[in-house]
Amino acid sequence: MSNYLIGDLQGCNATLGHLLETIGFSPSTDCVYFLGDLINRGPDNVGVIKRIMSLQGSAKCILGNHDLHFLSVEKEIRPLKNGDTVQDILHHDDRSKMVNWLREQPLALEVQGLLLVHAGVHPNWDRELTLQLSKEIQNALSTNDYVEFLLGMYGNDSHPWSTDLAGMARMRFAVNAMTRMRFCDEQGRLDFLAKSAIGSQSEGFFPWFDAPQRNTSQGPIAFGHWSSVGGLHRSDVICLDTGCVWGRSLSAFQLPSQNPNANAHPQYKLDLHTPLPSDHLIEGEWISTPSMEASEIIFNE
Repeated sequence: MSNYLIGDLQGCNATLGHLLETIGFSPSTDCVYFLGDLINRGPDNVGVIKRIMSLQGSAKCILGNHDLHFLSVEKEIRPLKNGDTVQDILHHDDRSKMVNWLREQPLALEVQGLLLVHAGVHPNWDRELTLQLSKEIQNALSTNDYVEFLLGMYGNDSHPWSTDLAGMARMRFAVNAMTRMRFCDEQGRLDFLAKSAIGSQSEGFFPWFDAPQRNTSQGPIAFGHWSSVGGLHRSDVICLDTGCVWGRSLSAFQLPSQNPNANAHPQYKLDLHTPLPSDHLIEGEWISTPSMEASEIIFNE
């Protein structure tokens, strides 16, 4: 059995199919974890969702900012933006089925000791709080009145994280951190202006994974969202967004095979008191395939 992590798909279904063939993915024995932004900007959003849904328990997903944006567009809370390509879902006979499936997905997961999020984990959070916040948002999206959540979800809150935050303010901060964050400062405030490479941030801000005294620094985290640092591979973080929708590549990361008779590698034990060695990369194998949608995306623009 193998577990695979795959970065931002953004509607690139043809490339996804090719990547799954390349890694020899078997739904009967393997499991694939998608790190959010399943849809939007690419040409075949319906194909992506239907492919993942067909894998049933062999595929697990977290939501990204584009997925949440679509849910708001679908309820006419937000308008379509330039470059949005989710009209294929909006006009499909199975629209409601796909929307309801998206609403059931979390914002964070764990596999083999890795914490999985779309954008990042706030430096003041530990892994347990991250998973708890994900569950709170998943529950809000799963209720019949989830539109109330979508209405309150937007806002560039400039205040730092506080355990005193409650209700919609707490969930809005969590959504921003787990689906939008790239940079933050020492006080834990998020920079919503910088969206490109490291170095583009405002003075006093750091990439979230380099923030001083980050509470999750002892456990590895896999994320997507940030194509300009895609391929980042350290002992504590790995970024799986390698810019497929921009014509680069779609990447999978195969985690070490699970053998119940073998001792677990120390990297994957949930020992949050022993920092990971700085010279030891998160163990696994990269597999990438070139984007097959690039020419179509450029043509549509």
